[in-house]
Amino acid sequence: MKQTPNTIFVTQDNGLLAHWQKVFGKSRHIVSPRIEDFFQLKPSPPSIAWIDLSLAGRPLWSAEIWREVLQGDQIRVVAASSNPNDNEAMQALDAGCAAYCHAFSDSSTLKQIKEVVEAGHVWIGKALMQRLLQGVNRVVTTPPAQDGAWREALTQREVEVAILAANGASNHAISIQCRISERTVKAHLSAVFNKLNITDRLQLALRVHGIH
Repeated sequence: MKQTPNTIFVTQDNGLLAHWQKVFGKSRHIVSPRIEDFFQLKPSPPSIAWIDLSLAGRPLWSAEIWREVLQGDQIRVVAASSNPNDNEAMQALDAGCAAYCHAFSDSSTLKQIKEVVEAGHVWIGKALMQRLLQGVNRVVTTPPAQDGAWREALTQREVEVAILAANGASNHAISIQCRISERTVKAHLSAVFNKLNITDRLQLALRVHGIH
């Protein structure tokens, strides 16, 4: 049976903590009000840490102490910002965070992030994904050579879902176009990621568009 990850909330903001606890519940969580305390924790793996980026004294992502956390297999980090922006998102993701989001995202979004991170994938949000995919499209000044190798291990439906996702379609949009449920879309994407040995939609876009 798959082990349920520990959840660590790292924030001094009581309002934010109350919001997270309302979404995820108050039990079975570790609360660390100071970033220094977080670095001293030795939780049993797996663990997911929700880091409030407004914390005073938070080291830069390039600091060695973050490298130890982000490159290890003990904790997956969700960077949560009250004033999110794409540049901050890219810095967090480049450092190795598993997700970047608005700290006060609605319940359904936070639960989706948790689900994606628990599955070992990277969550970056629709707006940033669209920006990155647009960047991919700008890089491709001429159509890439057709490389159908990525299709070989996939079913026809998985190929259809993969192409739509690689072009920025949301799970909801894919479900409508393919006339399947969003749960089935998620199942197809999970199968695609596993078969192609990738972890997120950006990697999928690069593979589908022949940039890899």
